[in-house]
Parts: sequence; C-alpha cells; structure tokens
Amino acid sequence: MQNEKKICQSCKETFMIYPEDFTLYDKLKVSSPTFCPECRLRRRLAFRNERTLYKRQCDMCGENVISAYSPKNRYTVYCPKCWYSDKWDANSYGRNYDFSRNFFEQFLDLDKAIPHIALFQKNNVNSAWVNYETDDKNCYLNVGGHFNQDCAFNQYALKSRDSLDNFWLIQGEFCYENILCENAYKNVGSILCFECQDTWFSFDCRNCSNVIGCSGLRYKKHHIFNIPVSKEEYEKFVFENLNGSRKKFAEVKKKSEDSWKKFPQRALFIERCVNCTGNVIKDSRNCREVYNTEKSDNVAYMFFDLDMKDSADVTSVWNGELMYEVIAGVTALSRVLCSWQVIDHSSDINYSGVMVNSNNCFGCSNMRKGEYSILNKKYSPEEYKSLVEKIKKQMDDTPFTDKKGRVYKYGEFFPYEVSPFSYSETVANEYFPLNEKDIEKEGFRSEDHSVDINYDVEVVIPPDSIGGVDDSILNKAIKCEVTGKLFRITKSELDFYKRFNFPVPAKSPFARHRDRLRFISEHMKLLDRICGRCSLPVKSVYKEKEFPIVYCEKCYQQEVY
Repeated sequence: MQNEKKICQSCKETFMIYPEDFTLYDKLKVSSPTFCPECRLRRRLAFRNERTLYKRQCDMCGENVISAYSPKNRYTVYCPKCWYSDKWDANSYGRNYDFSRNFFEQFLDLDKAIPHIALFQKNNVNSAWVNYETDDKNCYLNVGGHFNQDCAFNQYALKSRDSLDNFWLIQGEFCYENILCENAYKNVGSILCFECQDTWFSFDCRNCSNVIGCSGLRYKKHHIFNIPVSKEEYEKFVFENLNGSRKKFAEVKKKSEDSWKKFPQRALFIERCVNCTGNVIKDSRNCREVYNTEKSDNVAYMFFDLDMKDSADVTSVWNGELMYEVIAGVTALSRVLCSWQVIDHSSDINYSGVMVNSNNCFGCSNMRKGEYSILNKKYSPEEYKSLVEKIKKQMDDTPFTDKKGRVYKYGEFFPYEVSPFSYSETVANEYFPLNEKDIEKEGFRSEDHSVDINYDVEVVIPPDSIGGVDDSILNKAIKCEVTGKLFRITKSELDFYKRFNFPVPAKSPFARHRDRLRFISEHMKLLDRICGRCSLPVKSVYKEKEFPIVYCEKCYQQEVY
C-alpha cells in the first residue's frame, strides 16, 4: 500500500496517510480521516473545558457547586454526588432513533436534555475543585491526573504528593513549577528531569541531587550552572539566592535558562523506544507522530497518553486499546470510537460523551453502567447490533454537513457544533488561540457565558519575600500581573510556600499554567536541524534561537555518559 495525499477539509492544507496508518485504520474498522492531524487534535480539544469554571447551583440538590458549565449554558448540571447517585436514571432520557433526521442532530438534542456532571471527577476526597481527576485527596484545581494527595494547580499529575504548579508530574513529592518530570523529590522549576531530588531550574538531568541551573547532567551532585561546587558553596548560593525572594527566584531562573543554551541539547526526547517518531516518548514501540506518550504500542497521532495499544488520535487517556478519536479517559478502556470522557472498564463505546463503566453504547450521553443503548435507550443485544449497523450506513449515505461545508461521515469525530462548550472555554483555545472573529469564521461555537463577579475584598501586592507574608493575605486578593484578574491564596498553598521558602506568586494560577503550557505547545512540530557534533541532518522540536546546539541521539548519549 502506498502513501495517500489528502487535502484537509478544515484548513485546506495537504497531509499524508501512510501505509502503517491504513493498517491501523483497518484494525479499528474506520475509514481514513479527512481532517489533518492538527485539525483533528484541535477538534477534540474543543470538547474539553479544564479551567473555565463557574459557581452555580446543582439542579438536583440545590447546593452551590463548581462547574465547567456556566449558569448561562443550556445544560442541566448535577454536582458529582448527585450525578453518581441512584436518584436519577440516564436511560429515562432515552429516545427512539429517527432515520428521517441526522444522527448528530439527535445526539445534540439528547445531550441538551440530560443532566451533566458539574466537574468530571470520581473517588475524590475533599477535592471539590479538581477536574478530569480521579482518586485525589485534599487537592485543589488539579486537572487530568489521578491518585494525588495534598496537591494543587497541577496538570497531569499522577501518584504525587504535596506538589504545586506542575505540568506532567509522575510520582513527585514536594515539587513546584516543573514540566515533564518523573520520580522527583523537592524539584523546582525544572524540565525533563528524572530520578532527581533537590534540583532547581534544570533541564534534562538524571539521578542528580543538589543541582541548580544545570543541563544534561547524569549522576551528579552539588553543581551550579553545570560547574561542580563544594557542599558549603552550594548551601551559600541557596541561602543568598533562593531565600524566598520573588526577584531572586526570577533572576536565578533567567540565568539558568541562559545557561542551558550554552550546552548541546537532545534533539528529541525518545527513550527506550523502537520505531517511534514525535517527541517525549518513553518505553514504546511503533509510534507515529506521538507527543508525550509512554508505554504504548502501535499508536499514531497521540497527545498525552499512557499505556495505550493499537490506537490513533487519542488525547489524555491512560490505559486503553483499539481507540480512535477519543479525548479524556482512564482505566481499562477498549474499542472506544469518537467519544469523550470515558472511564472505568468501558468498551465498545461509539459517538458518546461522559460514559462510566459502560459497554456497547452508541450515541449515548452521561451514563453509568450503560449497556446496549442507543441515544440512551436500551435494547436487546440483537436489536442493538442491527440498529447500529443501520445508523452507520445512514451516516455514510447521508452525512452531516456543517455550516462551513465540512462533511462528517461515520468515523469522523463530532462536529464542532456539538461541543458543550464555546471555543474560548476549551483547551483548544490554549493550544490554538483564536480571537472571537476567527472563532466564528472557522465555525467553532462562540457564545458569551461569562458571569459578572463583584469582589468586595482588599486588593494587595504581595511582598517580594515570603518572610513578609502572614495569614492576613488569605482574606485579601492579588491582582495578576499578567491578566489583571484577581486571585486568592489558600491556606494550604500559603503553608506550602512558607514551608519551602518560596515567594507568593504575583501571577494567577491560570497565568502560571499558561507559562508551563507554552513549553508544550511550542514543541509540537518537528523541525530540520543539523547535529552539532556529527553534522548529520536531524529532526528536533527546538528552534535554533532556543537551543543553538542540538545533538542526534547517538551523539548526545556519548556526550552525557
């Protein structure tokens, strides 16, 4: 089978489908896509609202709740306790399939009618503000992680404790402001560091401790800007420069980032892998164009996934196989197609949203333990299989066409119009930002769900040093130096800063998240570079301005070991 060149329905750019892709699509029993990989990713991200949160009332119990759905939105919303209760039945919202109407129109009618869970979470304790999280305890504003305790403001944290403001942290403890770090203890402001402790503002270090501003170190201790120092010199530097002053923190961070540029960097982070392309890939094989993926086999076009097999175009999923065009899921998933927010041993889920421990469901919404259901109506196994095949045929014979003329046959993810969120509320706007005019131009939902909030609270500028902060700041607000929006400091957050002598931030949690996300979003395309050692061509995610010298994998390993 040869490569096939296609024109994306959305951006009109050319993209390629390779023989390996066709093999995988055959295994998944779907036709090849008509949107390019980037537009497919953006379309999925437009169904995920992580941080645009609102206060409203649960439509069942009446209690105040934090929700991803604005009070102005069209949806009924239940708090997690009510949503998971037996006080309502998702099948009671079921309806007959009408072959005189398009599938997506009928799904949208169902989705508007059925209650939605305020924030997507399960098995959490004292963690009301976490989203897309399971099994957390005493956590606040975590997103996309699992099994964390006493953590806050993290994205994709897994099995971590007492850590704040990290982006992809696995088994971390006492960590702050790190990106893509694992097995970390007391790491601060570091990127791609593994099995490290007491590591500050460092890049791609392994098995190191007590290092500051370093790059590419292996099994080192007491280094500052890659220069070995005595224990006494190291402690003196910490006392003088990492002493709780925001200004000093910023100066050391800037000097560290400048220092990284002096050293050769790994062109791509692909480790213990066979036949893989993309970046930040570990312990995987046969992966094509995947980013931030671990322990996966025979997958393509993945983004932030862990333990996946025989899947394509999957985002933010841990542990699944035979999945295609899915965003958000966890725990033993199988044969899930064109769906979002699917968890807990679910299988054979097609064109559905928010499914928990369900099997054999097509076009369903907000179900727990659902089975053999279409538009939330339950059928016998025989009736279900027969009707599903008829619906698939209808989707191919009379496909949905959106207002921009894009055609959606069976196998294409949901049209933008079906998303429960406006584009500006979603993660899509973080990775692919658009102004309101362009949002409408490209056919995304553009609705103003903002709510006016009047803060009757004193606004203060936090002192430069944590030593000048007392508990009175908990009753005041800080104006974000980036966005101008007000934010508050929580008691547990302040205790964390005081415990580790960190300055109170002058940026809001969302602005800090955007700073970390920028490192991810700016490194999602492969560029042509030249290895600085062997002079052979090499692919890299780093521009020359960022890292002047990059090495191919072979040369880099010779350099650092």
